[in-house]
Amino acid sequence: HKSPACSLYSNVALSLNQVHQHISNTKMKTTLNKFTSWPPAHFNYPLPVGDYAGVKHALREAEVYYNMDVNCLDPLGRSALLIAIENENLEIMELLLDHGIHTGDALLYAIRKEVVGAVELLLSHKRPSGEKQVPSLMMDSQFSEFTPDITPIMLAAHTNNYEIIKLLVQRKVMVVLRTSYQHNDLRHSRSRLNIYKALASPSLIALSSEDPILTAFRLGWELKELSKVENEFRQEYEELSQQCKRFAKDLLDQARSSRELETILNHRDNDQSEELDPRQCHDLAKLKLAIKYHQKEFVAQPNCQQLLATLWYDGFPGWRRRHWAVKLVTCFIIGLLFPVFSLIYLLAPKSALGSFIKKPFIKFICHTASYLTFLFLLLLASQHIARTNLHMQGPPPTIVEWMILPWVLGFIWAEIKEMWDGGFTEYIHDWWNLMDFAMNSLYLATISLKIVAYVKYNSSRPREEWEMWHPTLIAEALFAIANIFSSLRLISLFTANSHLGPLQISLGRMLLDILKFLFIYCLVLLAFANGLNQLYFYYETKASEEPNNCKGIRCERQNNAFSTLFETLQSLFWSIFGLLNLYVTNVKARHEFTEFVGATMFGTYNVISLVVLLNMLIAMMNNSYQLIADHADIEWKFARTKLWMSYFDEGGTLPPPFNIIPSPKSFWYLLMWLHNKLCRTGQPPGEETHKCENLREFTECGLVCLYLERWR
Repeated sequence: HKSPACSLYSNVALSLNQVHQHISNTKMKTTLNKFTSWPPAHFNYPLPVGDYAGVKHALREAEVYYNMDVNCLDPLGRSALLIAIENENLEIMELLLDHGIHTGDALLYAIRKEVVGAVELLLSHKRPSGEKQVPSLMMDSQFSEFTPDITPIMLAAHTNNYEIIKLLVQRKVMVVLRTSYQHNDLRHSRSRLNIYKALASPSLIALSSEDPILTAFRLGWELKELSKVENEFRQEYEELSQQCKRFAKDLLDQARSSRELETILNHRDNDQSEELDPRQCHDLAKLKLAIKYHQKEFVAQPNCQQLLATLWYDGFPGWRRRHWAVKLVTCFIIGLLFPVFSLIYLLAPKSALGSFIKKPFIKFICHTASYLTFLFLLLLASQHIARTNLHMQGPPPTIVEWMILPWVLGFIWAEIKEMWDGGFTEYIHDWWNLMDFAMNSLYLATISLKIVAYVKYNSSRPREEWEMWHPTLIAEALFAIANIFSSLRLISLFTANSHLGPLQISLGRMLLDILKFLFIYCLVLLAFANGLNQLYFYYETKASEEPNNCKGIRCERQNNAFSTLFETLQSLFWSIFGLLNLYVTNVKARHEFTEFVGATMFGTYNVISLVVLLNMLIAMMNNSYQLIADHADIEWKFARTKLWMSYFDEGGTLPPPFNIIPSPKSFWYLLMWLHNKLCRTGQPPGEETHKCENLREFTECGLVCLYLERWR
């Protein structure tokens, strides 16, 4: 018998030329055909049947008569091992592995086909020490079905196969995240995407993470931020981020009791335990993280909302089932009594009435009543009930202004405490905080200017003779602007209502659209203002040459609309509202060509700003409103939860102006803080903390098991 160079067994395909060159033994050829089911003249088309006995017999005879190349490939580039995996012939796989076949990408191939038995067999297989040299063709990555960055655990995570991932995790196989952004070519971008696609696998997170919910939070946030950087793969990263959010929500769906839900939502991660008191296990730390990472689906989950509603209406059982008139009367009475509750809390914070104001719903009503009182005082101040000398350059504060001052100081103190507790970064991320900062700054500037005017100017003088930058005039203007901000601040309370809440959220989105629109509009405005000013600069006239000695667009007969750049900007802006006449493009000289060019430029500006840009703004605002309307329930519940959480915290119980009064409890906290700082008597986490942690781990393990049982 002549020894052939290549033979096919179990699912092996040999090329027609190789077979006719080396196989001359009819018996061996018949045996090979028996277990490959190939027609003798067409070996390029493998038809494996998994004949274990025939393969074993052929291999034994091949060992006697010739040396067999077990690593040969069929015309499709598959080895015998890959064909066995494809047909799930585990016995033949084991037989081939015992004869030293090169595994190559067999493990990856088995994972992609989700053949759990084949994966387990390949993981348990040990390569012999004297393994033969692998053909260079099989080592060439160009002929591999998988890119070089794909690892078994990554491919298993892509398929989200729980059994295969479990086999790999038990062998301490993990996905390594390489966060280098120095290379931005296609290979590195695809490699990074494959890694994050693996990390976002729900089964991998459930099996490898100590805190699956927190891992899903952070990974979803990271993927969302990465989608803003990797614009080419934005859709893929956003889908992975949404997948992480759904996984966290699905885990919370498995909670079967309020105790399990509280255990999960009150758990802190390691970073938080260093900053907060570990003896407090009931501050909804996990929910705060969900809000921080914008996990809207998790926050709006019915179980979570049910728990929050129970905590919010603590002390008012059946509140939502009461008649609206009863609710209104109850809130009105509590609002009127907020000064009494505040004084009782200052004197006896541990008493029954003192603890009553600490309840979130009562705290919300008292703070709202305090703010409405402040707005009422602003209304009284604007009506000038207490008449003063209008020509006094430095007027003293009125009684109403003296009453407003404690509220302003209380607002400033509340903002300082919020910034101290949450940090500067967290503070500026809330747009309402920015409005509060602007409002308080305006009030402080008003008070400062009034003090300057009172000290510097102590005489009366007709208001018409005051200089333009007089401190009293500036203070009045700033106070008027601050009043607008104070009234608009009331919109934030709309979030508590199911009807007004979605409208308030849509308004916020529309403001973002307006800011985007203003960027383009300002560019168009500046371009046409520069052109019109350049054209009409030479035709500027003096005020004495105009009727009534009036110069500008505010005159009865408008003139010099484009004489200066600033005047041109004003003219073009007010023309949007139809407040500018066309005759402003005329000049006194008979320069018809200049007038024609100016009128054409003015008309073109109106077409672009009114027809194009304004309709674009309307379309953008309509799109933003539709996005909110499509997810109105989730968006509103997320915004309402943020409002509720601000009243769940321990601090900030007293509303302005009572929060600026030092209480006995404040002195006690100050002494305890000094004692801990000076004596360094920080207590380590006690037994209660370990109980909270153990209960959390047990509960999360149960949620993961229920989730996996549901989706397996």
